[in-house]
Amino acid sequence: MVGCCNELNAGYAADGYSRSSPARAAVVFVTFMVGGLSLLNAIAGAYSERLRVIVVSGAPPTDTFGQDCLIHHTTGLKERDQAIRMFEHVTTASVRLDLKANPASVLDQALLRCLENSLPVYIELPANLAEYSCDVPRPLILSRPRGSLPSLVQDALDLFTRYWREAQSPVILVGPLARHGLTRDTLLSFIEKLGCPVFCQPDAKSLVPEEHPQFQGTFWGSISDPACIDVVMNSDLWVGIGTRSSDYNLVKRPTPPMLDLSPDHLRAPKGNLISPATMADLSERIVLSNLTGYCMESHNSASHEVTPSNGTSMESSISQPLTRAGILKAIQSLLQPNDTLIAETGDSWFNAQMIKLPPRVDYQMQLLYGSIGWSLPAAMGSQLARPEGRSVLMIGDGSFQMTAQELSTMIRLKMNSVIFIFNNMGYRIEVRVSRPALDQQLIIRIYQSAIHDGPYNYVSNWNYALFAETLCNISHSPGNGNNYLTDVERRDQNNPALFAMRIRTHDDLLLAVDRVLSESNKLAVLECCIHPWDISEALARFGQALGQK
Repeated sequence: MVGCCNELNAGYAADGYSRSSPARAAVVFVTFMVGGLSLLNAIAGAYSERLRVIVVSGAPPTDTFGQDCLIHHTTGLKERDQAIRMFEHVTTASVRLDLKANPASVLDQALLRCLENSLPVYIELPANLAEYSCDVPRPLILSRPRGSLPSLVQDALDLFTRYWREAQSPVILVGPLARHGLTRDTLLSFIEKLGCPVFCQPDAKSLVPEEHPQFQGTFWGSISDPACIDVVMNSDLWVGIGTRSSDYNLVKRPTPPMLDLSPDHLRAPKGNLISPATMADLSERIVLSNLTGYCMESHNSASHEVTPSNGTSMESSISQPLTRAGILKAIQSLLQPNDTLIAETGDSWFNAQMIKLPPRVDYQMQLLYGSIGWSLPAAMGSQLARPEGRSVLMIGDGSFQMTAQELSTMIRLKMNSVIFIFNNMGYRIEVRVSRPALDQQLIIRIYQSAIHDGPYNYVSNWNYALFAETLCNISHSPGNGNNYLTDVERRDQNNPALFAMRIRTHDDLLLAVDRVLSESNKLAVLECCIHPWDISEALARFGQALGQK
């Protein structure tokens, strides 16, 4: 059991755990109404990502339902169903266990819905239910996944083949839904069968090994790298596999025709849809077919290497003020196999896309829902689920302030994650640059773009490194009054495995990198103080594109 500082953070942590655990499932427990409604936002985000999160909420005793009286933790109304009705909109099942309706069976069915539909569920557990006997628990029997009709898979293959043979310069777009519908081996076999250039949508980063010869980077519509836009937009056929598009994809000009392999259907360029024909079944048939793959020998590859925007290197400018480019180089140098790179909403989204992931490094972001503050507790959940590596978090100062208290839980659990806080004093994804920015020898390019600027985009400037250290306060009472501490925990409670640094120069950054590597058993909190206008070109293009909508 992991006790979090509040319910919203617990939900974000369950989101991160579900993404990274081998079982792809997490459970979060909350109090009736006041806990559940605090949690609701995190579960909506988990729903948007098709994550298996099981919410177990306490509830009043069964004999209080239907009574004409008020109880605590409610809004002053006598009915008790408000929470369960709210969760119905962000779950695949919302149930209350009731003695009159075979609660063991209802529980099993809710769990099955969670696992089979890959969506959250909400389960209310009345306080007195444990007093009653129930059936002996039995193993859950999962139904077979919804399969394809063999004849429709053949139809889908024929349709795919017809478009494929006419294409001269196809590309593959891998989307986030491929995480749920395909194994890594099947996905690789599919792209290698077709042989053409492969691009990932932003939230599908890490699904294709970035050292793979066909991989050419991230396609993010008009904010993509120019070389990437040139290849993708000049293609005559897109083959999408598990893609998902929203207003954030920002493709404003006519796009090439697209063959879209979705979890349960194939959609052809002219709109004809073949269903049920699952992405898994169709991709396997394509791999085994006699299709001729594309030859990439003469194709120019789109680069996504990290290079400093001002042309300097960390080594040649160690006494100079810290830059965003220098931080990215540091993160690139730290990533090891089995690590997980997690990017918070904001410029971290775009900065993370510039980092080339080593083999077996996972990547996570919450693109569609984009709830700021999600990433800190999610990094904790991911670290719990994937302890063989380190969670490396990229988060802005504004987002960090939303969920900062969960850092104390990471300290208490003695995690060894690495947290890069980009302290640029505000929500730079929103802010409009209005004057030249000059900081000694560092000249930052000026962008006249923003989503929507205003005084609300500027946050109080914390000393984030010092804040982290204050969460390691020595107890004024031996044992903290905690009767459940083990002897080892009691001995180590005033010896937290953490170091925090406030980084202002490249020299400071080099020292921090050395400590992260040499003190790999510790949680590292690195407050990176960068110029407010040191933002990525992709963020500037993103703000400009959204601001024009």
